[in-house]
Amino acid sequence: MELAEFKSRLKSGSTDGCFVFSGEEDYLKRYYLAALRSAVVEDEAFAAFNHTSYDGQEVDFAALLDDIKSPPMMADKKLIEWKYPSFEKMKESDLGAFERILDELGKTPGVTLAFLVADGEIDLGTVKKPSKTVKRFGDRVSFLDFPKSTDAALLSWLKRHFDAEGVEVSADTLKAMLFRCGHSMDVLHSEVEKLCFFAAANGKREITSADVERVCSSTPECDTFALSNALTERSKAAAFVALDEMKRRRLDPIMIMGMMARTYSELVTVVMLLADGKDRDTIAALTKLHPFKVKNYAAAARKFTPEKARNILEELTRVDTGAKYGGVTGYTAIELFISKCV
Repeated sequence: MELAEFKSRLKSGSTDGCFVFSGEEDYLKRYYLAALRSAVVEDEAFAAFNHTSYDGQEVDFAALLDDIKSPPMMADKKLIEWKYPSFEKMKESDLGAFERILDELGKTPGVTLAFLVADGEIDLGTVKKPSKTVKRFGDRVSFLDFPKSTDAALLSWLKRHFDAEGVEVSADTLKAMLFRCGHSMDVLHSEVEKLCFFAAANGKREITSADVERVCSSTPECDTFALSNALTERSKAAAFVALDEMKRRRLDPIMIMGMMARTYSELVTVVMLLADGKDRDTIAALTKLHPFKVKNYAAAARKFTPEKARNILEELTRVDTGAKYGGVTGYTAIELFISKCV
């Protein structure tokens, strides 16, 4: 089922039947399940009787059957939820029981059954090649898939949230939020609230990129970029500041070394190709690196001769090998490398 069709059914009140909310984007799954709940359970006074919620990987189909057969109390509709079942672990006997549930649901008006499924616990296949589950139940179950949102969708979503709060933001500010806070809608929703409270407390009508950096919590992705940028800029002070933040967040030193190795490997490649007379567009095409990365490495190339960049990468390789096989380990190894080579 497409999301537009689901929204249309909510608007028209056509909520009978079975819905399955699946996919990676947990925030949207919860959001639209809540929207379904609001459409079905209209009178909160009788919500205790007309809204039943279960959770767990193993579904108690007998309990669901009893609930479906029980009519709504003082209302026209009722909702039954099951959170986090595993369709992937269901045996044929379970799938047969599910079919019987759907049979009963089809004979019982006013009842809505909804499953909120964790990512990876159901296979929907694709539009062209639906999974066995979709082929078997697709004519009686409304499957809604919520994949990870694209940057464009997240930027639009963030803008709507700020507009609703009467806070102005530029496109650059929204992009700064994605970079600093990551792509989790749960995290971004909390950070929007923080920024709006900050704006209200300080009498600000507009949130800037500087406010994002001041108020919002950074993600490992952002911290990793800060260290990578410090390495290419050959700034010891900035490198130690970035590393201290990563230590505070208890990021794995081996992961940090891997990122550093990738940074220097890409830098060496760009420096060597520049020395060979290649332009940035050609380098991006040859290396498959993002043009933004190539631009940054090219700007940093003036601080590295090809030999110097290659020697630094070789030294990092020695440090990494030593950390794994009996040498100086952990953050200390990284700190020694920064002191010597940055």
